[in-house]
Amino acid sequence: MKLDELNTIIHNTEALRKLILENPDLPLLVFAGEEANNGDYTWMSCDLYVEKGEALDCKGPKDERLYTEREELEEDVAEELYREVGDIPDEEYKKMLKERMDKYEEYWTDCIILYVTN
Repeated sequence: MKLDELNTIIHNTEALRKLILENPDLPLLVFAGEEANNGDYTWMSCDLYVEKGEALDCKGPKDERLYTEREELEEDVAEELYREVGDIPDEEYKKMLKERMDKYEEYWTDCIILYVTN
């Protein structure tokens, strides 16, 4: 799989930034749709945790996973590589792993990460 063929998965924040800048004193209220809540209501309010971090803005070795930690990506890339090549000398394996990790480097994007829960 070529990284340049993957769709980005990080959302544009232009509308959110504009609203926050125009209304800096207003609190942020977050709702989860029925697909993401316990199902009692169509929309459910959520607790919110926020941090500045980074995320991999492409699909990694596990398609369903969004990576926000480089170490976690490296673990999955190493696992995938081992399945492909098996036991090879450590130096060769480390070189191949570094080459694969380098392909992801340009896709790391600084972002604000919102965690929501109920």
